[in-house]
Amino acid sequence: MIKVMMMVKRKPGISKEEFYDYWKNVHGPLVAKSIHSLRKYVQNHFVETPGQEQEGDGIIEIWYDSIEDWQQPKDVDKSTADPLMEDWAKIADMSPPKIWVVEEHVIKDEIK
Repeated sequence: MIKVMMMVKRKPGISKEEFYDYWKNVHGPLVAKSIHSLRKYVQNHFVETPGQEQEGDGIIEIWYDSIEDWQQPKDVDKSTADPLMEDWAKIADMSPPKIWVVEEHVIKDEIK
């Protein structure tokens, strides 16, 4: 299994509150129901931390069974991808995101 992480930025003129609300309550559910080969989808919304600046506004984590499933998911075609990208463009900066493709190795997990 692979995990893909992408840093996301909101579109200029959209407040953080608007961005996070739309991303979580509108776009996120749309992604979850549209891409069936997606095994797990997590949104990480940045928290204001005194003295620290983040680059961007959040990080998306998505899990797939393989690199091939991520690069060419069988259940995503133009009729699926176009509406997702059009929806995302309503709130997000569409410049190419920073992307990391990793294989996760959990060393400790006490979260239940």
